[in-house]
Amino acid sequence: MVERVGGVGGLGPIRELGEKQKKVEKSNRKVEKEELSSTAKDEVEKVMEEVRKVPDVRRELVEEIKKAIESGNYVIDAENIAKKLLGGG
Repeated sequence: MVERVGGVGGLGPIRELGEKQKKVEKSNRKVEKEELSSTAKDEVEKVMEEVRKVPDVRRELVEEIKKAIESGNYVIDAENIAKKLLGGG
């Protein structure tokens, strides 16, 4: 049975190389995040402004549809949905 991977230096240099690689990868991720943050900041703010303009969920409509589904009175017009999916009326 092998108890130790031997030779000059053992596994030390391999472990050291692995640690160096991890540091480089971590450093690269940090740079990417900083670049993304600085270039995307304006776009994110524009999107957030648009999101703020969208009204909250129309709770009345949701409740109405929920009750119709529970009572079995909710009718799906498959033809109308198909037309809308295909870009028609």
